[in-house]
Amino acid sequence: MFNITKADGILWAIAFVTGCIFSLFPWGWLGVLVLGGMLYGGRRRGGKVWLRLPASQSFAIATVVALLATLYVWLRTPQPGVNDLSSLVPRLEALHLPPTVLVEGRVETTPLPNRAGRLRFFLGVERYQNLSQDPAQRGVLQGRASGRLYVTLPAQQGAKLHPSQRIRLVGRLYLPRSGGSQFFRAFNFRRQLQLQHTFAGLAGHKVTILDQGSPWGLWALRQRILQVHTQGLGDRYGAVVAAMVLGNRAVAIPFEVRDSFRRVGLSHALAASGFHTAILLAVVLTATRPLPHRWRYGLGAGVLVFFAFLTGFAPSAMRAVLMGLAGLVALVDGQKGQPLVILLAIATAMLIYNPLWIEDIGFQLSFLATLGLIVSAQPISDRLDWLPTFLRNVVAVSVAASLWVLPLSLAIFGTFPVYGLPANVLANPLLIFLTVGGFISAMVGLILPPLGSALAWLLYSPTALLLWLIETIGRWPGAMIALGSLGWLQVVVLYALMVLVWLSPPWRRRWFLVFTLGVSLVLVPFILRQNTLFQATVLANTQVPTLVIQQPAGTVVINGGDPEGLTAFLAQEGINRIDWAVASDRRYRQQRGWADIHWMTPIRQLTDVPTAESDPAYREMLSTLKVPHESLPLRQPVQLGQVKITVLRADPAILTLELGNTQWLFVTDPSRDAAQTDWLAVTPIEPPQVLWWWGRKLTPRLFEIVKPRSVILSRPTLDPAIAGYLKQQHIPYFVVGEVGEVRWQADGSLKANAPQNDSLI
Repeated sequence: MFNITKADGILWAIAFVTGCIFSLFPWGWLGVLVLGGMLYGGRRRGGKVWLRLPASQSFAIATVVALLATLYVWLRTPQPGVNDLSSLVPRLEALHLPPTVLVEGRVETTPLPNRAGRLRFFLGVERYQNLSQDPAQRGVLQGRASGRLYVTLPAQQGAKLHPSQRIRLVGRLYLPRSGGSQFFRAFNFRRQLQLQHTFAGLAGHKVTILDQGSPWGLWALRQRILQVHTQGLGDRYGAVVAAMVLGNRAVAIPFEVRDSFRRVGLSHALAASGFHTAILLAVVLTATRPLPHRWRYGLGAGVLVFFAFLTGFAPSAMRAVLMGLAGLVALVDGQKGQPLVILLAIATAMLIYNPLWIEDIGFQLSFLATLGLIVSAQPISDRLDWLPTFLRNVVAVSVAASLWVLPLSLAIFGTFPVYGLPANVLANPLLIFLTVGGFISAMVGLILPPLGSALAWLLYSPTALLLWLIETIGRWPGAMIALGSLGWLQVVVLYALMVLVWLSPPWRRRWFLVFTLGVSLVLVPFILRQNTLFQATVLANTQVPTLVIQQPAGTVVINGGDPEGLTAFLAQEGINRIDWAVASDRRYRQQRGWADIHWMTPIRQLTDVPTAESDPAYREMLSTLKVPHESLPLRQPVQLGQVKITVLRADPAILTLELGNTQWLFVTDPSRDAAQTDWLAVTPIEPPQVLWWWGRKLTPRLFEIVKPRSVILSRPTLDPAIAGYLKQQHIPYFVVGEVGEVRWQADGSLKANAPQNDSLI
């Protein structure tokens, strides 16, 4: 008879978590079957090591549990309802109606700014009506609807909005695009919204408040805490301290501050994480020593629960709070807890409650960091016995947590903060002081706001010192190195090596050899790639056409209008320097991203096309950029390595790009009269292999004149008539707004960055 033991329960819990992880990949269920079959066969026929593991029947049950977990994730994945507003988009397209709509509903989340300066929030939809300048088309589609909308609004329009308000919005309705993953892991906007039960977006431009809603709620508590800190510290410093209490998902932290923390490996300081719960719990237990144990632990539990409430029960905060509560229960019972078992139980319980948290990056990194602290912090501390005790503990904790999150972090972001360890050590005392001080001022401010602001004012100097320290370290040479996104096979091997050192004493003694293997696994492919790769990628940016050319002689980037998207791409490709930046015009609105790009990825030289229009803001940007700058000459090729650029026309720009033996023609046509086509009609140009076009008006006449072999269009969509013409002429075409990034390779082939699966990974 099969008896269930504690080991069986642990195995099945691991199987459930593993099944959730495998659900992130296409054909994940097949991987579960293969892995389960191997373990089952190994247990039945294995040697002495296998005999220490649970029975073969237990492995069979574990395989079934993992398969059920993959099915459970699929069943819990949100799907649009029958009346979801997202279904309106194809109906508008079918009737050839403009996407402008009027929507009424209730604000569900606090509006926060995005990088474009617009406010973003979620709206619970109640009713809709299509709008049009043609009275005959207005109101053709209207009625009640359900679901949520991801809304963006100009900051001035949404300044007075808060959750529970009922509002009327006017804007453009759209379906979010899925990020590609074939050769570049683009941000999967559609999947991110789907996980939040949202299937459509609205780019709003007008809002009317219909009902003020309730003045009470979690949002009101958060708003009061934020106001307490901003009144005492100012907007910038106040947002930083408030984030240590509420988490960065609830506070509008300036993006340059977020980037500074990320650059030195301190992003966790602005997130609701175990770092904050550990500090709060330690302070409470220390301050209540005179009280009976049950009172002390009860107060500690209350503080943890209240912290989770303030953060909105974010996954990373929930993990930290549950670990703290489990530790308190063990203290009350007088038992010594088993941290690994507790961590596994919490992960399993959280995923049973919401299996979609497996796709939350904060959830993933939080559990990995905690695992690292449990299994690696003490061994690392033992090897640092030559350091003072306090410093040894801080270094060991930082190294252990960073080590276990590094492979996944490299796979997702592709960057490594070189000075992360010294930054953590130096900033740790300030972070502890500010977390405790921020929580105290927040609690006092909820009751007496003026007194809370006065207490927050006392944190001004430590906050200023912290930001100065972080910004100074972030400016050190090579503060952030882009190593490129790791492949998932690399990630699996790296974690396998770490587990080997953790579980095998002989390999633990050979830790330096394993460390060398791990570093080689990351650096060798990176070095080979940088010295052999020759390819070009048109990014999925329809506002400003952007091209990145990678070659051993140096990286070339044309246009930098989207710094966030471009720097993310450069990081995932392992690019640490732009050797030649090219601006196709001199308008600040199109080229304003160069300053942010240069801060993240240094630019060696910037050249621009000598257009007649050059606004003062663009010239001011050049003066502050402090990068060698010159204008490209007309009809004279300029070359770097295998890349040669020639300006055929300056205003608007027409360029020829020679990539090895492949000829590109880059045509910008911002006007609505197709003037570039007329100019090309009287200018002899050799038919290019690739026509790269960006503009407003496109006609078949352009293709008749240019005669390209293939076409890349940096625009959101393509007129069906143009698409039909290109198909009729057997000309391959790629619309970046529909297919995502487009890559050219040295053999002359073009391919789109199509999604390979629908998960965030």
